[in-house]
Amino acid sequence: MFRGLLPKPGFTWSEHGENLLHRRKPWYFEREPHPGVSVVGERLGELAAGTRPRFTRARRA
Repeated sequence: MFRGLLPKPGFTWSEHGENLLHRRKPWYFEREPHPGVSVVGERLGELAAGTRPRFTRARRA
C-alpha cells in the first residue's frame, strides 16, 4: 500500500516506516509511549467495573 502511495517503489514498513513517522508525526515521539491495552485479573476487573466481587465458599467433604 505504501509503495503505491509514496513515490518510493522500494519502500518497506519494516525498513523505512519509523523514519517516515519521524518526518510526518514528530509529536508522536515527544512523549513516552503507553500501552493501549492492559491485562488485569478477574478481581481487579470486577473492582474496575463496579460489580460486587464473587466469593466462593469451600465445600465440605
